[in-house]
Amino acid sequence: MKRFIRSVLIRFQKVPVLARVGGGIAVLGLLYVWTFVVPVNVQFSYADNNTCTDVFTVAPDMQKQRGGEGEFKVTLEDKVHVFGVPVFSRSACVSTVSAPTVGHTNVGVAPFGLPLFSKTIDITTPSVPVASVKSLMNAEISAVTPLVIPLSQKDAVHSYTIQANDKTAPCDADSKGVACDVRQLGLLPDAPYELALFRAYGEETPNQLEKIPVKTLKAIQLVDSTLKADMVVYDAPTEYRFNFDHELDAVDAKLTQSDGKSVDASFTVDGKSVVFTPKKALPRSAGYRLVISQVTGDEGGSLAAPITVPFVMSGGPKVANVSVGGALVPQNIQIIITFDQPLAESIDLAKFARTAGVGGSVSRASKDSIAVTIASAPLCAPFSITIDKGLPSGSNSEISAEPWKFDSRIVCGYSSVIGYSVKGRPIIAYTFGTGGTNILFTGGMHGSEPSGTSTMQAWVTYLQSNGYKIPGDRKIVVVPNTNPDGIAAGSRNNANNVNIDRNFPASNWRPDIDTASGTLPTGGGTSPASEPETKALASLTRQLRPRLEVSFHAQGRLVGANQLGDSVAIGKMYANMVGYGTMIGNAEEVMGYSITGEYEDWMGQELGTPAILIELPTHIGNYFNSHVNALLKMMTI
Repeated sequence: MKRFIRSVLIRFQKVPVLARVGGGIAVLGLLYVWTFVVPVNVQFSYADNNTCTDVFTVAPDMQKQRGGEGEFKVTLEDKVHVFGVPVFSRSACVSTVSAPTVGHTNVGVAPFGLPLFSKTIDITTPSVPVASVKSLMNAEISAVTPLVIPLSQKDAVHSYTIQANDKTAPCDADSKGVACDVRQLGLLPDAPYELALFRAYGEETPNQLEKIPVKTLKAIQLVDSTLKADMVVYDAPTEYRFNFDHELDAVDAKLTQSDGKSVDASFTVDGKSVVFTPKKALPRSAGYRLVISQVTGDEGGSLAAPITVPFVMSGGPKVANVSVGGALVPQNIQIIITFDQPLAESIDLAKFARTAGVGGSVSRASKDSIAVTIASAPLCAPFSITIDKGLPSGSNSEISAEPWKFDSRIVCGYSSVIGYSVKGRPIIAYTFGTGGTNILFTGGMHGSEPSGTSTMQAWVTYLQSNGYKIPGDRKIVVVPNTNPDGIAAGSRNNANNVNIDRNFPASNWRPDIDTASGTLPTGGGTSPASEPETKALASLTRQLRPRLEVSFHAQGRLVGANQLGDSVAIGKMYANMVGYGTMIGNAEEVMGYSITGEYEDWMGQELGTPAILIELPTHIGNYFNSHVNALLKMMTI
């Protein structure tokens, strides 16, 4: 090799000087043309917006771009440094600065941008990538997983977006095309949409490429769950399960306390189920809110709306229900007290529960209830049931935090059947108090006047709870419905077409009676007290020999009296208390017809009992509230 080089040099020295100079210039010229005139070809790639090619360039930091500045940017890469100074570079890379235009673009790099030593780069820009949407037309798509739209080639130059119903979602380009986050479009399951695909370069206004008619997949439905909305959880489960109608791939869910503080819990997919597992036992006596924002089915299905489940972890046992009310408790009864959760099996209930005011025994009725048995309690006796705190749960480790007390009262009276109507309906009397002086109240003598029965039935209900207000020397007896057949039929008379209030054996009794519409043959009965209703009421009245009798009829806003004893004074007092007029001594004139065989007249004649009669304002209604003070006053007469 050394000999060959030496021989070349010897021969070159023998060439004339001018020839040697000319040859050198020719070589340099060819080298210049090859280096600076012949362009370097670059095929621009949309897949990588930084297309590079091998270009040897001296002093790269001195090179400046010439031409094409509005379309491409040229950078010199792969630099070699000597003592920290870049001596040359081995490649040149081009990237876009505006939307690429199909065709050729020539750019150059030269020292300080001068034209003498400018290196030309010929950039060929191919056609823009094409979206292939044919396979998506009228297809069923997921509303929650990315929608992938194929491109003819990867595109890292442009940005893509998708739009539906004035909402826009971004798309990410990859080797398969563009993947669009359709979740941001808020698409509903099982609904048709028209999607629009847009492409843009940088901040330029996007251009619409395609319209894609699609339909979203049917919604995934929750079938059942072990945790329901507003549920109180009494036991201590380690997991909760939500079962859906599709196989699932993913779930997005969160658990918070009522105050919004996040709770550490895991949500996993198990086939068609979402399994919610708290990382540690949830604190008791606290509220929580579980939200399943979305599930994704194995085929891309989704929820139509988030599932929100507020729930509460219970504390210790609390009373949920008592089988009796605050009054009207029978003298012999088993009261059931139900708790919101099972009670521990081993506890001695007698150590926690007791009665006061009446005798009672305590026993277990079921897993979540106890029975308090009361026997032969006095009428109208007030009583209470107390359950101490500390009662242990049978579902969790909690105990009741507060004592519980229930106050009530034994019913203040009793009922008895004093007879039966023509059609066999019972006539019932209600008795309150234990004194020796009786006050009798009646209603419903005429079946077409049910307001008297309604008012007296309300009086019974009041006394059942408030019988303790009766003076100790008094007994109150109420017969709300003395003509049950007439009340049932809405007829003034009984089932035999007899006016009961004309059938009593008063001195003026007669079979044919006067009415507002004329004479009614045998309207007073075939004989005095011929009717079973009359017999029943007369028998009760003779038995009681009341201090006072008050009967209710309708209509007229009037008070009458039988003018025996102090009935006149009592009648005027009652009328004044309720704001009614009186018809004392002139009832027949007021009514417009003669009155015979009347209950109040018979009572005064045979028993010497003062009686008053109240004509209520209307045939139908309940006037107890406007009469209660007057009724209470009658108890003390």
